[in-house]
Amino acid sequence: MAENRIENHTSAAQDFRRFVQELRDENDLVVIQTEVDPYLELGAIVRMVYETEEKAPLFNNIKGRLDNGLFRILGAPVGASKLPGKRFMRIAKSLGLPATATGEEIVNKINAAKRLAPIPPREVPTGPVKQFKILGDDIDLTTLPIPFLHQDDGGKYLQTFGMYVVQSPDGAWVNWSITRGMLHGKRSIVGPVIPRQDIGVIRDMWREMGQDMPFALCFGVPPAAIMVSGMPLPKGVNETDFIGALTGSAVEVVKCETSDIRVPSNAELVLEGVISSTETAPEGPMAEYHGLVFPGTSKDWPVFKIDALTYREDPIVPICVAGKAVEENHTVWGVMQAAEVLSICQAAGLPIKTVWNPFESHCLWFVLQVDTRQLRALSTNIADFSIRVGHIVFGSKPGYYIPKIYLVSDDIDPSSLQDVVWAEATRCQPGANEFFFDEYPNIPLIPYVSHGIEAAGHHRKVVRCCLFPVEFTSSHRFWKQGSFRESYPEDVQDRVRQRWGSYGF
Repeated sequence: MAENRIENHTSAAQDFRRFVQELRDENDLVVIQTEVDPYLELGAIVRMVYETEEKAPLFNNIKGRLDNGLFRILGAPVGASKLPGKRFMRIAKSLGLPATATGEEIVNKINAAKRLAPIPPREVPTGPVKQFKILGDDIDLTTLPIPFLHQDDGGKYLQTFGMYVVQSPDGAWVNWSITRGMLHGKRSIVGPVIPRQDIGVIRDMWREMGQDMPFALCFGVPPAAIMVSGMPLPKGVNETDFIGALTGSAVEVVKCETSDIRVPSNAELVLEGVISSTETAPEGPMAEYHGLVFPGTSKDWPVFKIDALTYREDPIVPICVAGKAVEENHTVWGVMQAAEVLSICQAAGLPIKTVWNPFESHCLWFVLQVDTRQLRALSTNIADFSIRVGHIVFGSKPGYYIPKIYLVSDDIDPSSLQDVVWAEATRCQPGANEFFFDEYPNIPLIPYVSHGIEAAGHHRKVVRCCLFPVEFTSSHRFWKQGSFRESYPEDVQDRVRQRWGSYGF
């Protein structure tokens, strides 16, 4: 089958087809040959997969799929897995890590790449994505099996897990990012271009010149590229160079048909065109990363006009059916934000060991694990430290998206929601350990920001410190966990593990 033809790259992080094949090899992929209706049925299957943490579904037989192979769909490409010890497997493989990587190992891999020399992309004359081309008036997106994902959505969403490529007019700043896109017409889609986000900043540069902005929308890109596309790198930084550092080799790119934009040469499918500087159309609603949808609400956003479509044989389009966790907004955007927050904290001299976004918080809680040994060396206290952390994080680029921070001790695993809830419940004293900030803006997609009680200025953000006061001054832990790990000697733990099967479990 087509998915078995894999490019000769070193890891799944660098090639989408290899990523798909490795999911199959790990028994974390199910190939669905039964005909599936793209109207709601396909979306419902993917939603059920997310909510049961089942295998990623590859839909080979979508109702209405064209004879030219456009296209197959991979659902839940970076969803969580229920395979024992491999819950984060699809994230890990997307970053070139083993299937068993922990949350801390994942964040540390991303953070370590920030300290490596950037590796710029390498242009090649052609690639698999140039195998087939459809140009100009021969394009008709309405004939494609674009799914209608949720019953209250405002339309069919082609773009939920593709990567936009845009660049500044002088070509110095190339931005790879993710934002949704709804079918608008035979040769157009429509979607959000938020002014504070990089794609909006670059579009304003083109609008100031009175020009439409060229773009490319790429599906099935190297998994490391889609991960970094969800990372809030500093403005002006090219994601391509960081992806090279992260994977250890340059991303191979090829020139577009209609512009000077370069796209991954081994992508599955690429749409090229311009984002209108003047034309808008209603878009939405769509169930979003926060798990809610507000039926009947739409907003005018720019129209993306399509001039070319290139693709490889039998292409696979990955999709995200956004909603309740765990889906790609949480596993990609949440994890990559966490890694950037860790980098920012460590650059500021804060004693933070790791950062995580518990998936169930829908990218709204960020948990910072404190190195208590380094904390004591600061000779600080709960209030001063928490306020300092708040200003550093909330005042940063990723801080725009983050409303709630939890500070936890070394004995808490930030990637375990159970641990985080336990820490907040037992160690965060209401009022005394909570610190509020109203000087920083929030992304309007947060439901209570747009639909909650109105605030006079910005909606408040909060730091909740889940450490005991003694941890700021003494290395003595006056408590122990009532847990398997801490309530029994190591020899007893080992004996129980070894005899677990014989007990009948």
